[in-house]
Amino acid sequence: MIKTVIIEDEKPASRKLERMLSVFSEIDVIAKIESVEEGVEWFSKNEHPQLIFSDIVLGDGLSFDIFEKFPTKAFIIYTTAFDQYTLKAFKLNSIDYLLKPILDEDLSSAIEKFKSFIPSDNSVNSQEIKQLIKKEKTTLSRILVKIGYNLKIIQAQEV
Repeated sequence: MIKTVIIEDEKPASRKLERMLSVFSEIDVIAKIESVEEGVEWFSKNEHPQLIFSDIVLGDGLSFDIFEKFPTKAFIIYTTAFDQYTLKAFKLNSIDYLLKPILDEDLSSAIEKFKSFIPSDNSVNSQEIKQLIKKEKTTLSRILVKIGYNLKIIQAQEV
């Protein structure tokens, strides 16, 4: 079972997400958190889950505040109506960023992505995953430069 926590301050949205997750037999929602304060308290007293579904804007702050106080090795799938937090989300163990309203296909895709990170022995090491992701980044081979009104392609090694 994949121990999962939902962080969502809107009860209807939290119930809907839990219903959507119920079709995945391997997902076990162990807690539902409604605020930063409640999140800080929960993460300070409980073993961290493998997966977190988190809204970003909560009634008393941003969910990022929870993870800055209690860094987690859990993977986080952000579920939010705002797209301006994307960059910060991916700095805090995010593996996906779902905009509300969440579509079934997007949720399934995010869960499949999470499953692809789980080794066969079911232990999850997010640091190893981060290293793999960093290694996959490609370097630029060409750069487009504007010279007056013209554009010129320059090989990166020439810079």
